[in-house]
Amino acid sequence: MNTETSSPKVHPPLFDIAKVFRPSLKDMSHERQVIGIGNVITFLYAAPLALIGLIWLVSVTDWILIRSELFPLAIFAALFIFFNRLRFFLIIELRTNRYGSSDGSLVGIVMWSGIFLFGPSVLWLSIMWTIFEFVVNWKKAASSTSQWSQLRNLAINLSEGTIAPLLAISIFLYLGGEYPLPGLSINVLVPAFAALLAHLFFVALIWAGYLVYSAWGQKDITGAGNFQPILRFFLLAISLPHLAHPFAILAAGLYIQTGMMIYLFFISGMLLVALLARQLSRAAESSRQQSRLLERLEQLGRAIINAPPDTENLPSILKQHLNNMFPAGRLVIWIFPEDVLMKQPIDWQPELEAIWPWLLDQTEGQALLARDSLPWETGAIDHDPVVVAPIRETESGQTFGGIYLELHTLAQPWDRRSLDNLYPAVQSLAAQIASAVNQAKVYIQALEYQRVSEELKLAGSIQSSLLPHSFPSMPGWQLAVTLDPAGETSGDFFDIIPLSDGKIGIVIADVLDKGVGPALYMTLSRTLIRIYATEFDLQPDIVFFATNERILKDTSANLFVTAFYGVLNPETGMLTYSNAGHNPPYLINSQNGDNPLPLTKTGLPIGIDEEATWEHSSVEIHPGDVLILYTDGIPDAQNSEGQFFRQETLVNVIKENLGQSAEGLQKSILDAVYQFVGDAPPFDDITLIVLVRDR
Repeated sequence: MNTETSSPKVHPPLFDIAKVFRPSLKDMSHERQVIGIGNVITFLYAAPLALIGLIWLVSVTDWILIRSELFPLAIFAALFIFFNRLRFFLIIELRTNRYGSSDGSLVGIVMWSGIFLFGPSVLWLSIMWTIFEFVVNWKKAASSTSQWSQLRNLAINLSEGTIAPLLAISIFLYLGGEYPLPGLSINVLVPAFAALLAHLFFVALIWAGYLVYSAWGQKDITGAGNFQPILRFFLLAISLPHLAHPFAILAAGLYIQTGMMIYLFFISGMLLVALLARQLSRAAESSRQQSRLLERLEQLGRAIINAPPDTENLPSILKQHLNNMFPAGRLVIWIFPEDVLMKQPIDWQPELEAIWPWLLDQTEGQALLARDSLPWETGAIDHDPVVVAPIRETESGQTFGGIYLELHTLAQPWDRRSLDNLYPAVQSLAAQIASAVNQAKVYIQALEYQRVSEELKLAGSIQSSLLPHSFPSMPGWQLAVTLDPAGETSGDFFDIIPLSDGKIGIVIADVLDKGVGPALYMTLSRTLIRIYATEFDLQPDIVFFATNERILKDTSANLFVTAFYGVLNPETGMLTYSNAGHNPPYLINSQNGDNPLPLTKTGLPIGIDEEATWEHSSVEIHPGDVLILYTDGIPDAQNSEGQFFRQETLVNVIKENLGQSAEGLQKSILDAVYQFVGDAPPFDDITLIVLVRDR
């Protein structure tokens, strides 16, 4: 891509005007020029309006009233702060990886009820808050682009907070309105409603210039003429905060007729509504991000599986699926030291030489808020929220690449919780890339040796790379896991999944049949279960339902999976589980080991019926208790005489070896199986998980 700078293709006069105030525009890429011109031009047309509005406001301010009504105005100022602290958010994707974000609040109820009571002098509360926000955000601005964005918002917000309401108040007075409101009769309501509508119109008019330029800029950058997303965003951003303004008339009427206490009682209800609106906007944005991430990760996984087994196509696959996966301002994925697989924006020059020496020593990545220091930097620098993760070899665990994600600063601020919700998706992406790179590496070895059997080894290596090689810390618990495939590939799989609030997901499963086909089916099943487990972490039955529905829609392999998925709370010992036709795990009570509790089936195997549903059950694992999970490779193990090891033998071995550590008990079970089988060839894969609670 050509990154040489040039004047915009359209409206060169705007470029010439903007670069007088911001000379650095001439050194930017075309897209950044268009965005930068918009900020400068908007500031230039909004600043005079703001100045006129301030002069007008000074001329109509009743300074005597401010002194005489200082106490109620102080209460209004406090309410102004409360409502502004309970802002709701609106985030819409306008085009690929380009977001429109806005925040709003119900503070207009306070402002307009104050206007209807005390006149335009109340507008100084809005002006002081706007200036306060500008000062705070200006200190956080890490670049000239952010600073010009803040100047644009200052000019628009001052215009919106002065000239727009002053024009609306003029209409209110012209129609016979007066303040304080004399009551709530129809003669009073008509001018008040007219003022509110006029205010909405004038606010939209102030924003119209920026809207027109933004629509043109989108067409100039993308070549597409679809203005609906940006128009819808502006209409929602402007109109939503104004929906509550009519309640200001009622609030003012209550103040006049009943006094301050009833007014505050009404406003407290509006504060509750504002809190609910804020929480709803947070939940909606979190849900939008999670849905997008799940969808894009699934699509990326399928694309990697379907692509030729080499890294030649990996950059194009990543570009296709990652452009709008994360709300990223900057994203780079690279293999050490500087083999860049994907970079966004294309003209960005990341300082990889500073990051990769630190990342080489990391086994896990980090999510860093804007206030956190970057561990690879010697001093404090300004930065947006960052997520960085290593890409590690699946067998050796050696870090060979990295993902650096610098997030957009949207209307909804990034906090620790939102970054923690995003981080598992980045980890899954790193695992997929590692799997793809590992797949390519093994495939190259297969070509070099020119042996057909290497294809099976490749599939086995890929399977192994998807299994967990390290387990989350579980103080007070012992965990031992083994998977012994009967051949090059395995239809068995297990997973230990870290979930929210310290909970642990435990998965053991077995795909019908053997060979490469079931192995690939296992890979898909494992990926889907892990993806949905992070979304429905306390609902194993819903995890099976979502996995079953997706498998049957996207495959026609006539295979099915028996699976057991339990969610363990290590603090309480509570295990919530669903059993999709799998061999029942055994829970052995430390006080009564003679009667192991089988965790029986709660539904069909996965992959049989698209409309199948599952139930879930819960058991409590007490100190000293043992949980044994296994696949049918243990009870169905055969010796040279064709005899089976059987379920009863497994239970007896468990009883005889109670009191051992998890690894000791696991070894005793496997020794018994292998001794029984003797020299007979392995009949099926063997997977065994032993979980012991110490305390």
